[in-house]
Amino acid sequence: MNDVGPRSSVFTTLLVHQNTMVADWPAHRSRLEHHAKRLRILLPDSTPELQTTNSHEWQLMRVSVNAQSREWIVEYRSVGVRNEAIDAITLPAPRWNQRTNGCKHGDWGAYQQAHQSAVAAGCDAALLVHEHALVDADRATPLLLDEDGTVWVPSESDGGVDGITAALMERELKQHGFPVSRGRLNERLVARCHELILVGTGMGVCRVDSIDGESIGSSTVLSSIAHRILDQHFTDEATWSNLRTHDE
Repeated sequence: MNDVGPRSSVFTTLLVHQNTMVADWPAHRSRLEHHAKRLRILLPDSTPELQTTNSHEWQLMRVSVNAQSREWIVEYRSVGVRNEAIDAITLPAPRWNQRTNGCKHGDWGAYQQAHQSAVAAGCDAALLVHEHALVDADRATPLLLDEDGTVWVPSESDGGVDGITAALMERELKQHGFPVSRGRLNERLVARCHELILVGTGMGVCRVDSIDGESIGSSTVLSSIAHRILDQHFTDEATWSNLRTHDE
Protein backbone atom coordinates (compact mmCIF):
# COMPACT_ATOMS: atom_id res chain seq x y z
CA MET A 1 0.00 0.00 0.00
CA ASN A 2 1.39 3.40 -0.95
CA ASP A 3 1.67 6.03 1.74
CA VAL A 4 -0.84 8.59 0.47
CA GLY A 5 -2.35 9.60 3.80
CA PRO A 6 -4.23 7.68 6.49
CA ARG A 7 -7.64 8.52 5.05
CA SER A 8 -6.81 6.93 1.69
CA SER A 9 -7.89 3.46 2.84
CA VAL A 10 -8.77 1.17 5.74
CA PHE A 11 -7.86 -2.49 6.10
CA THR A 12 -7.78 -5.62 8.23
CA THR A 13 -5.87 -8.89 7.97
CA LEU A 14 -7.67 -12.23 8.28
CA LEU A 15 -6.39 -15.73 8.91
CA VAL A 16 -7.44 -18.18 6.18
CA HIS A 17 -7.74 -21.82 7.16
CA GLN A 18 -6.42 -24.05 4.38
CA ASN A 19 -8.14 -22.07 1.63
CA THR A 20 -11.64 -22.72 2.97
CA MET A 21 -12.68 -20.41 5.81
CA VAL A 22 -11.58 -17.21 7.56
CA ALA A 23 -11.34 -16.68 11.31
CA ASP A 24 -13.27 -14.07 13.29
CA TRP A 25 -14.88 -12.28 10.35
CA PRO A 26 -17.66 -10.62 12.44
CA ALA A 27 -15.04 -9.09 14.77
CA HIS A 28 -12.91 -7.96 11.84
CA ARG A 29 -15.94 -6.49 10.06
CA SER A 30 -16.96 -4.62 13.21
CA ARG A 31 -13.46 -3.18 13.62
CA LEU A 32 -13.34 -2.21 9.94
CA GLU A 33 -16.60 -0.32 10.35
CA HIS A 34 -15.34 1.43 13.47
CA HIS A 35 -12.00 2.41 11.92
CA ALA A 36 -13.65 3.44 8.64
CA LYS A 37 -16.02 5.74 10.52
CA ARG A 38 -13.09 7.39 12.32
CA LEU A 39 -11.30 7.81 8.98
CA ARG A 40 -14.49 8.98 7.21
CA ILE A 41 -14.36 6.13 4.70
CA LEU A 42 -17.53 4.45 3.41
CA LEU A 43 -17.41 0.65 3.23
CA PRO A 44 -19.18 -1.39 0.52
CA ASP A 45 -22.46 -3.02 1.50
CA SER A 46 -21.16 -6.32 0.13
CA THR A 47 -18.76 -8.82 1.72
CA PRO A 48 -15.25 -9.43 0.36
CA GLU A 49 -14.95 -12.75 -1.44
CA LEU A 50 -12.48 -15.44 -0.42
CA GLN A 51 -10.72 -16.46 -3.63
CA THR A 52 -9.94 -20.05 -4.50
CA THR A 53 -6.26 -20.93 -4.86
CA ASN A 54 -4.25 -24.13 -5.01
CA SER A 55 -2.67 -23.52 -1.62
CA HIS A 56 -3.47 -25.91 1.21
CA GLU A 57 -1.49 -23.92 3.77
CA TRP A 58 -2.85 -21.37 6.20
CA GLN A 59 -2.56 -17.89 4.74
CA LEU A 60 -3.15 -14.26 5.63
CA MET A 61 -5.80 -12.38 3.67
CA ARG A 62 -5.51 -8.59 3.70
CA VAL A 63 -8.85 -6.93 3.02
CA SER A 64 -8.85 -3.19 2.34
CA VAL A 65 -11.17 -0.50 1.00
CA ASN A 66 -9.91 2.46 -1.00
CA ALA A 67 -11.60 5.70 0.01
CA GLN A 68 -12.12 6.74 -3.62
CA SER A 69 -13.22 3.51 -5.29
CA ARG A 70 -15.09 2.08 -2.28
CA GLU A 71 -14.29 -1.42 -3.52
CA TRP A 72 -12.88 -4.40 -1.64
CA ILE A 73 -9.25 -5.17 -2.40
CA VAL A 74 -8.15 -8.68 -1.41
CA GLU A 75 -4.48 -9.65 -1.18
CA TYR A 76 -2.85 -12.83 0.13
CA ARG A 77 0.47 -13.54 1.76
CA SER A 78 2.03 -16.46 3.57
CA VAL A 79 2.11 -16.74 7.34
CA GLY A 80 5.55 -15.80 8.69
CA VAL A 81 6.74 -16.16 12.27
CA ARG A 82 3.91 -17.70 14.27
CA ASN A 83 3.62 -19.34 17.70
CA GLU A 84 7.37 -19.13 18.33
CA ALA A 85 9.80 -17.62 20.81
CA ILE A 86 11.09 -14.39 19.29
CA ASP A 87 13.54 -11.53 19.76
CA ALA A 88 12.43 -7.90 19.47
CA ILE A 89 13.78 -4.38 19.20
CA THR A 90 12.19 -1.13 20.39
CA LEU A 91 11.34 1.79 18.11
CA PRO A 92 9.32 4.99 18.48
CA ALA A 93 5.62 4.41 17.83
CA PRO A 94 4.22 6.11 14.71
CA ARG A 95 1.92 8.99 15.60
CA TRP A 96 -0.73 10.89 13.66
CA ASN A 97 -3.60 12.40 15.67
CA GLN A 98 -6.06 11.13 18.26
CA ARG A 99 -8.70 10.22 15.66
CA THR A 100 -6.20 8.35 13.49
CA ASN A 101 -3.89 6.70 16.03
CA GLY A 102 -4.83 3.05 16.48
CA CYS A 103 -6.64 2.72 13.13
CA LYS A 104 -5.49 0.34 10.41
CA HIS A 105 -5.25 2.96 7.70
CA GLY A 106 -3.64 3.88 4.39
CA ASP A 107 -0.45 5.39 5.84
CA TRP A 108 0.79 2.05 7.22
CA GLY A 109 4.34 2.37 5.88
CA ALA A 110 5.80 3.28 9.29
CA TYR A 111 4.64 -0.06 10.71
CA GLN A 112 6.06 -1.92 7.73
CA GLN A 113 9.35 -0.06 8.11
CA ALA A 114 9.44 -0.95 11.80
CA HIS A 115 9.18 -4.63 10.91
CA GLN A 116 11.89 -4.28 8.27
CA SER A 117 14.14 -2.61 10.86
CA ALA A 118 13.60 -5.54 13.21
CA VAL A 119 14.52 -8.03 10.49
CA ALA A 120 17.61 -5.97 9.60
CA ALA A 121 18.67 -6.22 13.26
CA GLY A 122 18.29 -10.02 13.19
CA CYS A 123 15.04 -9.90 15.17
CA ASP A 124 11.44 -10.89 14.57
CA ALA A 125 9.36 -7.93 15.74
CA ALA A 126 9.49 -4.27 16.66
CA LEU A 127 7.98 -3.09 19.95
CA LEU A 128 6.61 0.43 19.56
CA VAL A 129 7.20 2.90 22.38
CA HIS A 130 5.59 6.28 23.09
CA GLU A 131 6.51 8.47 26.07
CA HIS A 132 8.51 5.65 27.69
CA ALA A 133 5.65 3.16 27.48
CA LEU A 134 5.14 0.11 25.26
CA VAL A 135 1.96 0.84 23.28
CA ASP A 136 1.97 -1.61 20.35
CA ALA A 137 4.05 -3.85 18.11
CA ASP A 138 4.55 -3.76 14.35
CA ARG A 139 1.91 -6.44 13.68
CA ALA A 140 0.66 -7.70 17.05
CA THR A 141 -0.41 -6.58 20.54
CA PRO A 142 1.85 -6.92 23.60
CA LEU A 143 0.49 -8.66 26.70
CA LEU A 144 2.61 -8.56 29.85
CA LEU A 145 2.49 -10.81 32.93
CA ASP A 146 3.47 -8.73 35.95
CA GLU A 147 5.17 -10.11 39.05
CA ASP A 148 1.89 -9.92 40.98
CA GLY A 149 0.08 -12.13 38.44
CA THR A 150 -1.75 -9.32 36.63
CA VAL A 151 -1.80 -9.39 32.83
CA TRP A 152 -1.38 -5.90 31.39
CA VAL A 153 -2.67 -4.84 27.97
CA PRO A 154 -1.74 -1.44 26.48
CA SER A 155 -4.48 1.15 26.78
CA GLU A 156 -6.07 1.97 23.42
CA SER A 157 -5.92 5.65 24.38
CA ASP A 158 -2.12 5.44 24.04
CA GLY A 159 -2.51 4.81 20.30
CA GLY A 160 -2.22 1.05 19.88
CA VAL A 161 -4.47 -0.90 17.51
CA ASP A 162 -7.45 -2.68 19.11
CA GLY A 163 -6.30 -6.20 18.27
CA ILE A 164 -8.83 -8.96 17.53
CA THR A 165 -6.64 -11.66 19.12
CA ALA A 166 -5.84 -9.41 22.07
CA ALA A 167 -9.56 -8.90 22.75
CA LEU A 168 -10.05 -12.69 22.72
CA MET A 169 -7.17 -13.11 25.17
CA GLU A 170 -8.50 -10.38 27.43
CA ARG A 171 -11.88 -12.13 27.69
CA GLU A 172 -10.55 -15.65 28.09
CA LEU A 173 -7.69 -14.90 30.49
CA LYS A 174 -10.19 -13.39 32.93
CA GLN A 175 -12.23 -16.60 32.73
CA HIS A 176 -9.04 -18.57 33.46
CA GLY A 177 -8.48 -16.61 36.65
CA PHE A 178 -5.95 -14.05 35.42
CA PRO A 179 -6.63 -10.44 36.45
CA VAL A 180 -6.39 -8.33 33.27
CA SER A 181 -5.85 -4.56 33.31
CA ARG A 182 -5.44 -1.97 30.58
CA GLY A 183 -2.87 0.71 31.24
CA ARG A 184 0.63 2.00 30.58
CA LEU A 185 3.30 -0.63 30.04
CA ASN A 186 6.09 1.63 31.27
CA GLU A 187 9.79 0.80 31.35
CA ARG A 188 9.71 -0.38 34.97
CA LEU A 189 6.77 -2.72 34.34
CA VAL A 190 8.44 -4.21 31.28
CA ALA A 191 11.81 -4.61 33.03
CA ARG A 192 10.37 -6.55 35.97
CA CYS A 193 7.80 -8.61 34.03
CA HIS A 194 7.60 -12.36 34.37
CA GLU A 195 6.69 -12.77 30.72
CA LEU A 196 5.91 -10.69 27.63
CA ILE A 197 4.03 -12.09 24.65
CA LEU A 198 2.82 -10.72 21.33
CA VAL A 199 -0.57 -11.87 20.04
CA GLY A 200 -2.07 -11.24 16.62
CA THR A 201 -3.86 -12.71 13.62
CA GLY A 202 -0.61 -13.50 11.83
CA MET A 203 1.75 -14.11 14.76
CA GLY A 204 -0.60 -16.19 16.90
CA VAL A 205 1.12 -16.24 20.29
CA CYS A 206 4.82 -15.40 20.35
CA ARG A 207 6.84 -15.24 23.58
CA VAL A 208 9.40 -12.40 23.61
CA ASP A 209 12.74 -13.80 24.79
CA SER A 210 14.76 -10.60 24.43
CA ILE A 211 14.35 -6.87 23.85
CA ASP A 212 17.22 -4.93 22.29
CA GLY A 213 19.55 -7.83 23.06
CA GLU A 214 18.57 -8.11 26.75
CA SER A 215 16.81 -11.23 28.03
CA ILE A 216 13.38 -10.61 29.53
CA GLY A 217 11.13 -12.68 31.76
CA SER A 218 11.63 -16.23 32.98
CA SER A 219 8.07 -17.57 33.04
CA THR A 220 6.13 -19.40 30.34
CA VAL A 221 2.80 -19.36 32.18
CA LEU A 222 1.18 -16.66 30.06
CA SER A 223 2.31 -18.03 26.69
CA SER A 224 1.24 -21.56 27.64
CA ILE A 225 -2.31 -20.57 28.58
CA ALA A 226 -2.55 -18.21 25.60
CA HIS A 227 -1.62 -21.05 23.23
CA ARG A 228 -4.36 -23.21 24.76
CA ILE A 229 -6.90 -20.40 24.44
CA LEU A 230 -6.05 -19.89 20.77
CA ASP A 231 -6.08 -23.62 19.99
CA GLN A 232 -9.50 -23.95 21.60
CA HIS A 233 -10.76 -20.90 19.72
CA PHE A 234 -9.78 -22.43 16.39
CA THR A 235 -11.52 -25.74 17.16
CA ASP A 236 -14.82 -23.87 17.62
CA GLU A 237 -16.86 -23.99 14.40
CA ALA A 238 -18.36 -20.59 15.24
CA THR A 239 -14.90 -19.02 14.80
CA TRP A 240 -14.93 -19.67 11.05
CA SER A 241 -16.82 -17.93 8.25
CA ASN A 242 -17.17 -18.76 4.58
CA LEU A 243 -16.75 -15.64 2.45
CA ARG A 244 -17.36 -17.22 -0.92
CA THR A 245 -20.10 -15.30 -2.71
CA HIS A 246 -22.07 -18.32 -3.86
CA ASP A 247 -22.47 -19.49 -0.26
CA GLU A 248 -23.69 -16.18 1.16
